[in-house]
Amino acid sequence: MQSTILVVDDEDTLRLGMKARLESQGFSVETAANGEEAMTKVQQKDFDLVLLDINMPYMNGIQVLEYLTAEHPSTDVIMLTGFSDFSLAMECLKKGAKDYLVKPIDTSELVARLKSFLRARASERAYHELRSFWQSTVLFDLFGSLRSVNFILGHAIEAARSKTGKKDLELLEYARTLNERVVATLKGSVKVAELAEGTVLFKQHDTDFAALADKICDRYEPCFEGKSIKFQRTIAKGIPRVHCDADRIEQVMNSIFETAIGAGVKGDQIQVSVEKSSVGLHGEPSDYLVCRVSHSGKAFSSEEISKVLNANEKEWKELRDSIAVGTYNLAISRRIVEAQGGAFRVESGSGRTAVEFSLPLV
Repeated sequence: MQSTILVVDDEDTLRLGMKARLESQGFSVETAANGEEAMTKVQQKDFDLVLLDINMPYMNGIQVLEYLTAEHPSTDVIMLTGFSDFSLAMECLKKGAKDYLVKPIDTSELVARLKSFLRARASERAYHELRSFWQSTVLFDLFGSLRSVNFILGHAIEAARSKTGKKDLELLEYARTLNERVVATLKGSVKVAELAEGTVLFKQHDTDFAALADKICDRYEPCFEGKSIKFQRTIAKGIPRVHCDADRIEQVMNSIFETAIGAGVKGDQIQVSVEKSSVGLHGEPSDYLVCRVSHSGKAFSSEEISKVLNANEKEWKELRDSIAVGTYNLAISRRIVEAQGGAFRVESGSGRTAVEFSLPLV
């Protein structure tokens, strides 16, 4: 892909000469004769790099630089300056310019400098993209899997208390302790807001949601029995397929089930329903799949739900160390569902908690 460069200089000969030389080297180049024209062009098109003269009439290069760093931070700027402008060049570096070139400009040196600079820029972008992918997608997937492992370990420990030796039980408890440490660490690293912003990658395909829901219900049935919780499922027949990331939606349902089981006590009842609806959770007219999990008991306060589900990234940094993992999971679940065109809702009161979400049908 060609690098795009904007050359901004009021000297026609220099400006057009640089354009011709850079285009001959494979760059995509546009020009502007003054600061106002440059600002108009960057509003209309994204540029990788702007070569910007400092001394221009009407609007000087420093004013344009301040605009670019504030409004177009992904565009890098290299200043063009005369020998007498050295102090101004230093000021430009402080204001965000990446480098400066001194006039008269040797075009061979210009091409070599730009190629080196753009290679470094590409490497830096690749690093940040990889880091962002790790912090959002990879950490999120680890967190989602390990929190379910932690729940399963808890169930295994309870089931093993009367069936295994003390040493085996201690080993299981130690495994759970180690897993809890990792979950706590990841909880502070996952960027919840990025789930809504599209940073986390979703692999969507047509999914038989009824079969998926049955599989998850079967998986957790031993947990219901282990705690003497009554379980009822109602999964409608003939539900059309859903276009979604099945693995991520499975994580959502895992979280909902684990929260419900964790809050349940002997004699409680958990009800699961999956059905087709002609309206979404917020009354929007269209075909949706609606999944609802309700259970006895009040797992969350209304105030806690509102605070956690609607928190922005800044508020998350203040909340994440003080809230339970189950509540944290609900916030993640909401963002997973909404990122795939659905809606998510939690109701808690009158001795009962209900979590439901909708997804658009194919």
